[in-house]
Amino acid sequence: MTVEDEARVRAKELYGLAPEGFIEGRDALAVQLADEGEHQVAAAIKKLRKPTVVAWAVNTASRERPADVAALLRAGDDLRQAQVAAISGKGSDDLRTATQARRTKVAALAEAALQALGARGGAHRDAIVLTLEAASVDPELGGRLRDGTLDREAAPGSGLGPAGGFQLLQGGDGAGEDDATTEEDRRREAKEAERAAVVAEREAERAARRAEQLRAKARDASASAEAAEAEARRLADEAKTLRRRAART
Repeated sequence: MTVEDEARVRAKELYGLAPEGFIEGRDALAVQLADEGEHQVAAAIKKLRKPTVVAWAVNTASRERPADVAALLRAGDDLRQAQVAAISGKGSDDLRTATQARRTKVAALAEAALQALGARGGAHRDAIVLTLEAASVDPELGGRLRDGTLDREAAPGSGLGPAGGFQLLQGGDGAGEDDATTEEDRRREAKEAERAAVVAEREAERAARRAEQLRAKARDASASAEAAEAEARRLADEAKTLRRRAART
């Protein structure tokens, strides 16, 4: 374990604090460790970055739902294996199944992270989903997700899996130039297919959220119209009552 890794482990509880309390807690821990003679770890802790809002929300979900995190990381492993099979020209059905399974696990944790953020969560949904996808296929990010010590959201494109970076082992007398070209094509096609699936999924989610927003506006408008009509009827009845009273006087 590196000094930096030990620092994150020692500072694990700090990541459970609200972001605005992180710096104060970090500095206090660094002073404490320095006083105890652990100067290297103290210096590494002093360098820890305050989690972003997205990282804090994902860390919160991780602490609250460790079983779901474990399930997501298993789904990420399955996805990587399915990508290797797809690159080799087989197992396309397995790739679709693994992609859907990971999507389901991501959605469960994303909802927990959004709940942690409350009303401001909607603006961060895409970044939360992307970070969970990336952590599912990146061992380092996955470890930090499991520990609840993420400090940044993932960069776009980092949740697609390592399909483009695998070295395929081949037996026999060795592959010729045509075989190498074929494997490269398969590798590229698998990566492009996975990227297209992720993009399509995110577009579908955005469309679904927009549709729900429009339905909510329509319901509000309908409710307002009904309320206005009811008020109009009430005023009309009141006017009739006043006219009758006026006629009797």
